[in-house]
Amino acid sequence: ELCKTAQPFFSFYLIGTITYVSYKLSNVKCGVITGFLAMFCFVTFNRTVICTPATIAIGLFMCSCLYIHLSVEENSMKYLLLSAVSLALIWNLHMATAILTCGVVGLYGLIQLLRKKLSLKFVLIYVFVVIILGMPWWIYIAVNYSLIFNSIGGTNSLITNFFFRYYGIIPSVLLLVGYYVLLKEKNSRTLFLLVWTLSLIIVSQVYLLGFNTVSIRILEVAAYPLIIVSAIGLYYIYEDIIKSAKVKNILLIMIVLLSVTSALLYVDSYTPDVLAQEDSNGTVFDENIHKIVNPVTTIFKPTVIASRFADSSLAHSRYEVMQYFIEKKSANLLVSEDAIMDTIIVSTSNTPVVYGGFTETIPEYVTDPVHIIKGWSNKEELHKLKVENLLLKQNTTTPYYAEDVYNNSHYKICEIREKYR
Repeated sequence: ELCKTAQPFFSFYLIGTITYVSYKLSNVKCGVITGFLAMFCFVTFNRTVICTPATIAIGLFMCSCLYIHLSVEENSMKYLLLSAVSLALIWNLHMATAILTCGVVGLYGLIQLLRKKLSLKFVLIYVFVVIILGMPWWIYIAVNYSLIFNSIGGTNSLITNFFFRYYGIIPSVLLLVGYYVLLKEKNSRTLFLLVWTLSLIIVSQVYLLGFNTVSIRILEVAAYPLIIVSAIGLYYIYEDIIKSAKVKNILLIMIVLLSVTSALLYVDSYTPDVLAQEDSNGTVFDENIHKIVNPVTTIFKPTVIASRFADSSLAHSRYEVMQYFIEKKSANLLVSEDAIMDTIIVSTSNTPVVYGGFTETIPEYVTDPVHIIKGWSNKEELHKLKVENLLLKQNTTTPYYAEDVYNNSHYKICEIREKYR
């Protein structure tokens, strides 16, 4: 219920943040255009309806990058401290976003340091503030739990696939125009936005060299500075290419209508991972309307980032399983075949799980690191890990050391037999 209530606020926060960042880099009109374009773009608006620390971190990521640029431009200690505090907060919210922010801020800072636009004193103060504010939490984690960072490869995504399926054809065309405008300007904004966008795009593709990265997640973060560049392209067309005031007004109305309609239909078509029985199963608008307005994402279904027109019965089954563990209140380990259920169960019932996975693209060896699901475990291992339950998909064979205790249309919960505990 809290997440349902928070969704509009998260959307306002992220769209408001990107509007503000674009305004500070350009002007009010370009900022407003950026906000509407972010609502129109699938990948940027998708994140706004997901109530997680990563969503908050992405907003702070944009602020941190903006403020370090303004600090250099205005030789401002105020903006330097705002950037450092934003980065420190990200470190306490989402490690992956923090690493990407450090990469962008570090690269841009190094370039400006070499150009003698940024003083070494500013750099030392920046690092000091980030460490002082960001490290206490990680020291606590290291002392009590030890630091473990698993970079799971997940689903890799080529640049062409990302721009066609996620970013969108119209924003991609506007992106080219935006880069043309930036290269034509050849000013400090050009350098900043080129470093910000291209560094993330390049990092997202290092998996081609054999590095273990989650390219689609990096590109998702990169989409926010990219949409700012696209908005610069659209603003250029609006101000410099179109001369007729009437045509400008028509274009403005079309932008607003398309953006609001796209956002409205997206929210209508989004299927959560968990649905109670009393929650709505269908969409308010007919599915044919969705296909007409947004044909690309309907036909190709970019499910790596979100489930559009997903099976609502699966969401209901997940809710039933969640309720089972809330009532059971188990203190022993649950091994789940469905990685998404790990996060749902541990966050609602505190039942220990193997991994807090959030996507079905996590490889099988991660969701079942000791082969318990496949029935390849033994009494010693089960006892050592204190495994009490298995959560299996309906078509998975129950291991010999477990017995079914609960079933629904998609899952079955198995309990480890007493003699194998």
